[in-house]
Amino acid sequence: MVLSCDSRNHIRTYNLPKVKSKNFTPTTLKKEINPSELLWEKPDSWISSKGSSMRLASFVIPYSGGSGDLSVIQLVGTGGGIESNVNRWRQQLDLKSQSWEEIEKNIISMEGMLGSYNVIKIINQKIESAFLCAIIPIENHTIFIKLSLKSVGIIEVEDDFMKFCSSLNIPS
Repeated sequence: MVLSCDSRNHIRTYNLPKVKSKNFTPTTLKKEINPSELLWEKPDSWISSKGSSMRLASFVIPYSGGSGDLSVIQLVGTGGGIESNVNRWRQQLDLKSQSWEEIEKNIISMEGMLGSYNVIKIINQKIESAFLCAIIPIENHTIFIKLSLKSVGIIEVEDDFMKFCSSLNIPS
């Protein structure tokens, strides 16, 4: 106590910046999603494709510079969390890992049918490749949506990507 008090009568106040949490609060969902239960709205130009067995859905996303590959997967819990997933994606694009503080500056918070979710763009101009990723937490699972494409296509497909992610829903 002696160290924390002094003889002067003054009040100190501090302002701390609000930090986006590494952890996210999931919305209520009582079961794992079956691919046939997941509903969405997609642009007519998106073409359903066959992906790996891990994917709930796959699409070929045409744009003026080519086409991208969109995957929708579901992992248990947080799937490793935002920081580890973003850094894994960055490594896939030959980019260095970032600290949570650097990552959170680039996170876009969105609201969709399944609740709040995060979107991040990861671009490597040197190899002209990019990912547009969404992380959607639900009760005991997390849905990850990743669109892989050339960096020049991001601006062209970004609005459709956001609408798609926001439209994801599970009928009750």
